[in-house]
Order: sequence, then structure tokens, then C-alpha cells
Amino acid sequence: MQKIDYGDINKFLVSIGLVLIGLAVLVPYLYLKEDFGLYLEQTQIDKLQEPIKELISSKQSQVIKIQKFIPWVSLGFFLIGLTSSIIGLVRWFKRQSKLDEKFDKEIQKLDLEIDSLTPEEKRQKAIKEVNEIEKEEQLDPEATPTTTAPRNQAYLNYMKIENSITKVFEDYNSPNFDILSQQRIGNRFEIDILLKAKTKKFSDRIVEIKYFRKQLPFSIIEQSLQQLNTYISYYKQAAKKQVVPVLLLVYNQEIVSTDRIVQYQNRITDYSQSIPNLNRLKVEFIEESQIKNFNVQRILKK
Repeated sequence: MQKIDYGDINKFLVSIGLVLIGLAVLVPYLYLKEDFGLYLEQTQIDKLQEPIKELISSKQSQVIKIQKFIPWVSLGFFLIGLTSSIIGLVRWFKRQSKLDEKFDKEIQKLDLEIDSLTPEEKRQKAIKEVNEIEKEEQLDPEATPTTTAPRNQAYLNYMKIENSITKVFEDYNSPNFDILSQQRIGNRFEIDILLKAKTKKFSDRIVEIKYFRKQLPFSIIEQSLQQLNTYISYYKQAAKKQVVPVLLLVYNQEIVSTDRIVQYQNRITDYSQSIPNLNRLKVEFIEESQIKNFNVQRILKK
């Protein structure tokens, strides 16, 4: 049995509605226009035989009776037609909006694949980033000796920091952005947070998070900026949208001084000025114990 196409049903309802509305106008017009052969002068009637006179009289009575129902029939056609058209159009528009949404998503999916990382992929991503940071920390001449946490605990702490920052964005519940954490774009790049703008008034944001348990090796910050540059370049080309790069650096206030934070802010500004994709770069240094108090509005504003 052939599957019913509900789009055709909606079109049918609208078509029937329009036909009935047309009949509501046409029936009275045709009725008033037609004389039904009864327009005879009295002299003509008097010349007719008696059976013919009775037929004419009967026909006149029938026409008079029908005439009383014509306005109601016309009104009925109009109301039924209007109702059918409205139902058909409403159903049609709802279905069309869903089809349009599905089509838009399919087009977007063709242009840019966006998928959530699996729990194991998130763990592997954290392991990789912790290893990179620890390797650079060992090479940092300004590093001070600190107690090293067990390796498994280091990965868990790193993931906990990323989740805490994501939760700050989610709790803010911005009406202008959807929060997508731990995503893979284009089946190539793993990003910490993607802020997808809900309207054209705002640009999307790609957020890169780095958590430093000890010092802040600038080599890691440079790598992060280069990664953001790559992400932004690919995203612009694939999604055909503008995107703002965001770098969030979480540090330990007991280890990293305020003066060094200021120095790094200046170095980041100088470094990013030569990279066009980072011309709208937003950088925030977040003290580890103050993550819950981080003001995300600075990231989300135009």
C-alpha cells in the first residue's frame, strides 16, 4: 500500500476550501442571474392551457422555497471552505517549517560536521593536553618546584576545570547562544566549547580552555593561539559564518603572580596582532578558586 503524503492532504484541504469559498460567491450570482423561464407577462400566462399554468405556478413555489435556502447554503459553503483552508494552511506551514529546519540542518551538516566527543575521547583529549602542559612546564626556566599530583588525578582535575567553566556558561543561560561543550568540528578539530549564536546579531564563539596547575609556559599559550587561528580559519570557510576566538587561561594565584599575568596579557596582545583571524580575540585569565564568579558577559557581548 502506497504511503500517504500528508503534504498532499494539506494541499487538498486548501484546494477544497478555495473551491467552496468560490461556490459561496458563485451560487447566489448564478441564482440571481437565472430567471428559470418564469419571467412571463400575465397576458402570456392567460393564453396558456390550464396544466401549463399549474406547472408554472408549482415551479414558482419551488423557486421561492429554494430562494430562502440560498443565503444559508452560500454561508455554509463559505464557512466550511474558510475552515478547510485555514486548517490546511496551518498544517501546511507547520510541516513546511519542519522541512525547512531539517533542510537547513542538512545543509549545515554538509558544510560543517559538528559532533559531541564521546566520554573516552574527552578523557584522551584531557590526557593529551595535560601531557603537553607538563612537558613545557619542565622546560620553563621560571618554573618553581611544586608537588606533582598523581597522573590520573591530574587528568581528572583538568576535566573538572573544563566542566566547571562550561557550567558557568550554562548557568548564565544566555538567550543569544547555544552552549555546545567538547565538540569535534569538521571531523578534524576538537574544541572545548562552541557558542552558537541564535540570531544574526551575534557571531559564534570558539572557546579554548587551558588549565595550568603550576606556571604558565608562554609556549603553550602560543600553541593555543595558533590552534584558535586554525579553528577560526576552518570554521569561517566551512560554516560561512563569522566567529570570535576566545582563550580562557585558568591559573593558580599562589604560584602565578599578578605582575606575570599583566606581562602575559601584553605579550598575547602583541603576538595576536599579526594574525588576522585573531583580530577579535578575547582573552581572560581566571583564578582557579574564582571560576564560579567568572563574568561570562565579557565573552558573550558583541
